[in-house]
Amino acid sequence: MAFDGNFTHALTEELQFLVRGKINKIQQMDNSSLLFKMRAEGKNHQLLISSHPMYARFHLTEQKYEFPFDPPMFSRILRKHIEGGFITEIKQLGNDRQVHIHIRAINDIGDDIERILILEIMGRHSNIILTDENYKIIDGIKHLTPNNNVRTIMPGFTYEGPPTGRKLNPRTEELNDLPKFIDFNAGKLKRQILANIEGFSPVFIDEVESRVKYFKSDNIVPAIKETLVKARNIQPVYYDLKKPVFYFTPLEHLGEPDKVYGTLSELLDEYYHRRYQISAIRQKSSDYLQVIEREHDKTVRKIANLEADLQEAAEKDKYQKYGELITAYMHSIKNYQESAVVMDYYTNEEIKIPLDKQLSPAENAQRYYNMYNKLKNREKVAEEQLRLAHMDVEYFSNLLHQMENITTEDEVEEVRQELIEEKIIKERKRGKKKKKVNKIQLHEFETSNGLPVFVGKNNKQNDYLTNRKAQNNHLWFHTKDIPGSHVVIAHNASDISEDDILEAAMLAAFHSKAGQSAGVPVDYTEIKHVKNIPGTKPGFVTYSEQATVLVDPDPEKVKQMKKE
Repeated sequence: MAFDGNFTHALTEELQFLVRGKINKIQQMDNSSLLFKMRAEGKNHQLLISSHPMYARFHLTEQKYEFPFDPPMFSRILRKHIEGGFITEIKQLGNDRQVHIHIRAINDIGDDIERILILEIMGRHSNIILTDENYKIIDGIKHLTPNNNVRTIMPGFTYEGPPTGRKLNPRTEELNDLPKFIDFNAGKLKRQILANIEGFSPVFIDEVESRVKYFKSDNIVPAIKETLVKARNIQPVYYDLKKPVFYFTPLEHLGEPDKVYGTLSELLDEYYHRRYQISAIRQKSSDYLQVIEREHDKTVRKIANLEADLQEAAEKDKYQKYGELITAYMHSIKNYQESAVVMDYYTNEEIKIPLDKQLSPAENAQRYYNMYNKLKNREKVAEEQLRLAHMDVEYFSNLLHQMENITTEDEVEEVRQELIEEKIIKERKRGKKKKKVNKIQLHEFETSNGLPVFVGKNNKQNDYLTNRKAQNNHLWFHTKDIPGSHVVIAHNASDISEDDILEAAMLAAFHSKAGQSAGVPVDYTEIKHVKNIPGTKPGFVTYSEQATVLVDPDPEKVKQMKKE
């Protein structure tokens, strides 16, 4: 992405129509994001402002958000001071990612007041701060205490801007002084430009450099000015690269954009809303993730203990031999002996057997028989428990992989229901009204030949796909001995081409724990050869008549195959 000072400049200009607009309602979605419901130019608008450490931004939004029943303190303060007020000015500070929104409102006793809402878009240091007309802080969505060695953001203190250092504003004559600050013999010119120019991002510097091939003292300023002039053509664009990039104007060095938007707000709304949703979903699923991690680690420790039990049980045959030898030589063993040396007729060698001198020879023999039987029973139980524990570890490993790929609230609910059904967590009493469980939605793809391919992303989806959705003659895929999704080509297996098989196998590899690897082995067979394993946890199946192919996961190909 490239939400830099240049982008902020363009966005501030786009939102100028909100000046003289009225703030009708203020709501706070979480501890970093606010929604202003406004009326401007005869229409209703929603202005979203966020100080999220990864998704800090401000723009108009058409999305619907959930709000906590009890409003957070910062939103209450904003309501008291600026709800019902009118925006009088929206201005950017220099060319930085700082915006000051001036608001005229009326206080509790009917006097006109001015308030300034300060937006600082600075990654994890982002903040939203409310001050009075003299920049005395009323409150901030994030506090910096007085012992902070940078600045203080607390009620009652005078606002100080972020300590970003003195930089040149490229939209003023200051830009002409740039060559004085650049050491052209020191190298790393892009880094030097970023260190001395306000609001530039690496992607913008790359665009400037593409015009001149390489920077010199006499071309660096003209190239920046030329690029800024061309950037007056506001055309929000998105480039779907390995690391996605959006900008307020086309970037020639990146080629043709993958998508063009009507406004900057539309671009930001689409780009960030999905990421915000995923972040919120991950937050909701974090409790379940901790439960699964705890159960996984507990089972790993259980396996270690069971293996120790089996090592101890390996001594059982020795104790059985001691009992037999004591019985065979009982006539030569006297009471109160601490040990007995006898001939081992299994090896024809002498062997020393420890004895309990408080017991008779017969009682010592019985003691060893009891120890043998006890360890024999423990070994049998431990072997069965170890078998189940290994299956549990595989189950929890699979769940952990599934949790990494959760993208919808329905998937969170499906995992929750599974944990309840497996008695891993208890169902909370929610009163009479139960949460509606939506129909299971599979992820649908399409091969190059137009065949439908379905992918399950958790055990409930896998179970539904394999046992209910698919037909006996459909082709089923799964990574070989690797946690992953069930994948099915919903078509007669005899009519499926090798290309279709390789594409579906690639999807199975991509949606597995080996999704970042190469040469992933994927088994495939007809659904009629896939069977559930009775008495096991969800997701376990056995299959036969399979073939195996090696494939490389391809994210770009997955995108192409995905059906909206």
